Amino acid sequence: MKILVTGAGGFLGRRLAAALLAGAPDVPDVATIVAVDTAVGGINDPRVQWRTGTITDGRFTHSVVEDGVDLVYHLAAVVSGQAEAEFDLGMRVNVDATRALLEACRRLGKPPRFVFSSTLAVFGGPLPAVVPEDAAVVPQSSYGSEKAIAELLVHEYSRKRFVDGIVCRLPTVAVRPGAPNAAASSFVSGLVREPLATTEQLNTTGPTAFRLCSDTGLL
Repeated sequence: MKILVTGAGGFLGRRLAAALLAGAPDVPDVATIVAVDTAVGGINDPRVQWRTGTITDGRFTHSVVEDGVDLVYHLAAVVSGQAEAEFDLGMRVNVDATRALLEACRRLGKPPRFVFSSTLAVFGGPLPAVVPEDAAVVPQSSYGSEKAIAELLVHEYSRKRFVDGIVCRLPTVAVRPGAPNAAASSFVSGLVREPLATTEQLNTTGPTAFRLCSDTGLL
């Protein structure tokens, strides 16, 4: 099976690729993963072929959707805070590039399975404990609106049988390693990540410093 993953160098992309390479139950016999991102993401496996570039470049997008692609995971996106601050960039990446990717899939001889990572931001406002299937989509941010538009594109291209699409609305990814990003929820990651990073640093300075911080409530 030949799989294309956009945003493969990101937090979710790297974990998805690792799971696929390990032999995910629903995706057996992975022969090749075409990993697409703006930089190589550190996945070291002979089955992974990196393609570096931006999906806002239509020629690049068409070049990575190679003949024989069976399954596409579209994870690449401008995150929430940045999409709100940079409207045009968010539209180019989250809407225009998604359609370009769908168009590239449309030209394949066999419609590929197309898995799109969306977000709970498409709903907007407070949500009930259990969100029903018929919950209204009323986004209250540029990011939510862009993802909702992309969801409809995936639906339409599936209705026309250009792809076999599915949309996965992901909840907040609470803890990301590394430096904070421009996601509106990045503060949630910081609540966990920064104290852990401080603890690790204090452990290297000796038990006295660690005990002092613990006793004063800093940890």
